[in-house]
Amino acid sequence: MSEVDSDTEGQDQGVSALDTFRESWQRELQVQAELTQVDAGSTVPGHSHASEADLLQAKAESLYRTAVQLEQRGKVYDAIPFYRKATQIVPDIEFKFYEQQKLNNEANKKYNSLASDFAKQLDLGQPQSEGIEGGDKLIENLYEKFQHDLCQENVYNGKLMASSRDPGVISTGLHISDLPPEIVMRILRWVVSSQLDMRSLEQCSAVCKGFYVYAREEELWRLACVKVWGHSTGTLDAQDSENTTVYSSWRDMFIRRERVNFSGCYISKTTYLRMGENSFQDQFYRPVQLVEYYRYIRFMPDGKVLMMTSADEPSQGVTKIRNLHNIRPDVLRGRYRLFGNTVTLVLQKSSQTRGTTGHIRQRRGSVMPLDEDSNTTQFLIELRITHSPKRRCAQLVWSHYTLVQKRNKVDTSSDFDLTDAKYPSLWFSPVKSYHLDADAPLV
Repeated sequence: MSEVDSDTEGQDQGVSALDTFRESWQRELQVQAELTQVDAGSTVPGHSHASEADLLQAKAESLYRTAVQLEQRGKVYDAIPFYRKATQIVPDIEFKFYEQQKLNNEANKKYNSLASDFAKQLDLGQPQSEGIEGGDKLIENLYEKFQHDLCQENVYNGKLMASSRDPGVISTGLHISDLPPEIVMRILRWVVSSQLDMRSLEQCSAVCKGFYVYAREEELWRLACVKVWGHSTGTLDAQDSENTTVYSSWRDMFIRRERVNFSGCYISKTTYLRMGENSFQDQFYRPVQLVEYYRYIRFMPDGKVLMMTSADEPSQGVTKIRNLHNIRPDVLRGRYRLFGNTVTLVLQKSSQTRGTTGHIRQRRGSVMPLDEDSNTTQFLIELRITHSPKRRCAQLVWSHYTLVQKRNKVDTSSDFDLTDAKYPSLWFSPVKSYHLDADAPLV
């Protein structure tokens, strides 16, 4: 009995020790579970909100990206619903999408430049100045670079302009990239026109690489130079005596050589004091009058020139010499010619330049033909072309001014005293309305 009791007591002690271990182990698991629940309760809601915001952001970006792709393919109306849905989900999706694209582009640039940076680090013998000179050469040879880029068959397919039209979209219109080069050059001749609107040509060159190459065509700039200087144009390598400067191209000659500007007029303002007459009531009072007037000179590419003296402000004065077919009587007109940095003008009144053929006069009953050259007045002017810090050929300085009167076939000349007060320099002012219409192409 004693042995049986001892075995029973040993089994009871082992069972109790096992139960105690199990209870303590369960308590530890329960405490850990409570701590985990507390931590999860403080972090899980935040993660759920963050995930919902990320999902909305991703959905809006997907819709916005789809709309951008549709718009790039020319399907603008199909892209509008996607834009609307994207902005309804995230109102500022446009700015976020732009910032994301910007970050992606910067990351791609850094990734693509790793190889070149590593190559530069390995090439220790190459001086830094060569890289700088290479960059300047690339900018100077932008025309050659664009020509090289346009030779890529996989991008431009042998054309000077790439079409953004979707091939899958049926259209009855013709894209400008499908036009032959001869037609495009004809259009650019109308852009320049006979008025030499070279500013519009430069604006066309900023459209794309193809228009940049078209606008640098040597024939266009050669015709412009011939239009300005005529028979004294010379050559690019300065083989004549008048032109001693070597030019790299006809465009370089048109920019660097002294000439007059056609996209506006030259204006000067003259101001002086003039003493008035004594008053009848007070002999000691004598008024002093301030006189102000403007002088306008407009040059045309065909060699014609207009000059007007008026008290009107420039905003009203430039409109009086805009219409070339209806010249006012107070406007002097004539012709000019360029000699180096000097421009010579021969002017006379508009009323005198009208044809008087067929007019007769009677003297004592006899009929005699009217000699239109018997009484004329001409103004001979020489101006020197100078440059301003911001614009070339923007100032005209008076060099010589002579009045020639012809009375009874006798010429009488009078020279004016050219002082800075009476004859100030004329400054060029652009006028947009002068080149609004093109009357003829550049030939």
